[in-house]
Amino acid sequence: MSKVGQWFKRRFKELDHLEEYFPLLFTRWQAAIWGGSVLAVAFGWRFITSDWPYPVKLTACVVALFFAGYYVWRADHVRLQPAFAITKVIPQTWIDPDSGKHAMAYYFEVVNKSETTSILEAEAQLSEITPAVENLEWLPVHLEQKHDRSDPREKTFNLHPGKTKHIDFVSAFEKSNRFTVLHIVSYANKQVVGTERRRLKITVTGKDVPALSKWFDVYFDLDGFFVCEME
Repeated sequence: MSKVGQWFKRRFKELDHLEEYFPLLFTRWQAAIWGGSVLAVAFGWRFITSDWPYPVKLTACVVALFFAGYYVWRADHVRLQPAFAITKVIPQTWIDPDSGKHAMAYYFEVVNKSETTSILEAEAQLSEITPAVENLEWLPVHLEQKHDRSDPREKTFNLHPGKTKHIDFVSAFEKSNRFTVLHIVSYANKQVVGTERRRLKITVTGKDVPALSKWFDVYFDLDGFFVCEME
């Protein structure tokens, strides 16, 4: 696909907030339109000075101003809306004092991208494993919040604007034949047996916020070390 085609494809995807923009346009149409006029002036002027019929030029200017106003509004609107992001997966290593084996754990970071609004009742769950694993019928399951020592473990958390939350995910010993899912259900199996490469899906939800899902690759490398990578 050409660069021009890719540009138009990105712009089309960004029309996802038109339903919210139209009510604003009808109630505050002057601010919405003129807010984008600077961006539209070059495009609109081209049609004004062209030899096209007047109705065509007028229509082109209106359309240009409309979409310029929309994209200016959308950038600010998205910046202020609460939304999750999983920004990275973080390794943590130690030596087991009993066996002397090298161990590796991974946790991931959840961020509230909004600059103004808190996300309430957020939950981080392991929702899917592929290929499927026997005796793991408890999916989806809540994962441990790092440094949570409550009994029972907390299922939800609040995430304030721009803040992060670390969620414990998986761990294993080096050259092992299994890894552990760090979930909070005490009576459910936590072990995934086998060195087969697997994909684990994390789903993060919150009150009045779109859910976010992310896939991770979990496997043992050729040297037997445990690896978790975010796709």
